[in-house]
Amino acid sequence: MAQQGNFKSPSRMGALEEGAPVSSPGAVSAGKPREEGLKGVNFERRSFLGKVVGGVGAAVAVSTLYPVVKYIIPPVKEVKNVNEMVVGKAAEVPENTGKIYPFNEDKVIVINDNGKLTACSAVCTHLGCLVRWEDKDNLIFCPCHGAKYQQTGEIISGPQPLPLAPYAVRVEGDDLIISKA
Repeated sequence: MAQQGNFKSPSRMGALEEGAPVSSPGAVSAGKPREEGLKGVNFERRSFLGKVVGGVGAAVAVSTLYPVVKYIIPPVKEVKNVNEMVVGKAAEVPENTGKIYPFNEDKVIVINDNGKLTACSAVCTHLGCLVRWEDKDNLIFCPCHGAKYQQTGEIISGPQPLPLAPYAVRVEGDDLIISKA
């Protein structure tokens, strides 16, 4: 029910002054002065709720940003550099074909030309494209800009500035082993 009249009327104020206890600033609802309960602590509901909301917001922000940052900054891959590595089986490179294998931080093409195995870098020195073995022409070909190399990696023609880096290859048992030349 709505109250009629002036809330601060003289009769109402007089009634409050006579019978109602006067609240002092800083008192809590139980009637104890604030100074008696928590000495030296400025504890107000609004600041406490602000800190709780800020903490929850910070936790949500961190849990959201962490995967985003991990996606943008990928982990560092540590490649163990070795002088020699078993890359596969000799049967994986049939006669008159070539196959690319990863070796340290490079990719190496192993060529089986009628039983004679050779290996060199599979990364073209022009723009870094991967090369392939062309059996019909008996040469290594870069499909990006038409660079041509001999089976050992020397330049035949094209825009490339340097030959392909040579590698040594051998077969031990069934294993195909690549090593630095």
